[in-house]
Amino acid sequence: MGKYIPRELVGVFAALPTPFGREGNPLMEAQDALVDFALDHGLEGLCLGGATGEYAACSVEHRLEIFQRVARRVKGRARLICAIGAEHAGQVKQLARAAADCGAIALLFPPPAFQPYAQDDLVDFMGQVSADLPLPVLLYNLPQCTRDLGMANILRLIATVPNIIGLKDSSGREANLAAISEAQTQTPMAFFMGSDDLLLEAFAHGAVGVISGIAGACPELILPVYEALRTGKIEQARAMQSPLDEFILHFRELPPPWATKLALRVRGLEIGSLAWPMGSHLRQRAQEFQDWFAGQIASQEAGVPIPARV
Repeated sequence: MGKYIPRELVGVFAALPTPFGREGNPLMEAQDALVDFALDHGLEGLCLGGATGEYAACSVEHRLEIFQRVARRVKGRARLICAIGAEHAGQVKQLARAAADCGAIALLFPPPAFQPYAQDDLVDFMGQVSADLPLPVLLYNLPQCTRDLGMANILRLIATVPNIIGLKDSSGREANLAAISEAQTQTPMAFFMGSDDLLLEAFAHGAVGVISGIAGACPELILPVYEALRTGKIEQARAMQSPLDEFILHFRELPPPWATKLALRVRGLEIGSLAWPMGSHLRQRAQEFQDWFAGQIASQEAGVPIPARV
């Protein structure tokens, strides 16, 4: 039997951040506003509970509540991918069942992050658990934050475990693209890019979409690039990548979830408290980022596009 890859599993999915109160509890009304912002700006896909959502800072109960709350808010107006990373297989399965109950179309499954498991054991864990999950699985390659499965092992799991139907690659490693492209000649898969600076290269190597924290804060930077790539307008996509690259240049000065949140704050949305207090150096970088982005928003409102990086 071949793999079942949902036909809706394409396009731009905004990785939503989690607004936190001072005690680390999610601010649900603020979460509603982030969902509304995404939908109002033309996004038709949302990803919940990934790295941008700071899942490691959330209890399983809070994550289940977010899945349910967002699904009710969306009311079928957007496709949902739910991330299910956890340090215990039972929690992974609990999150996966809730995602299925909420109408998600796929699961985003990263390796565990804390214990120094051997790579062969990680492969066994991921394969065995994925086989028992109720929705198609995208493996989440995020070696900056989790144990590193290795691209060869990820592709082997996609080829051998029927329920694993693709991957999101957030490693930033351009060298992975050739291996992914070659594997697609043998095994159908849904390949999502998670590093926005590699969008053009990823689509040249068979990507079907992007799961992006930047899309949750600046959909106007991601959606036109995707649309140009989808319709084969490569030169147009390349020109549109320039303002995105400019944003990424400033974005990378901060922890990624914080940069997403601060951009949303500049746009007038409530993002709650950051997970940790800022020291003087980070506070300065955060202020510089917000000042720069406020200038870009003002320019857009005046009809002046974000400038290309030189």
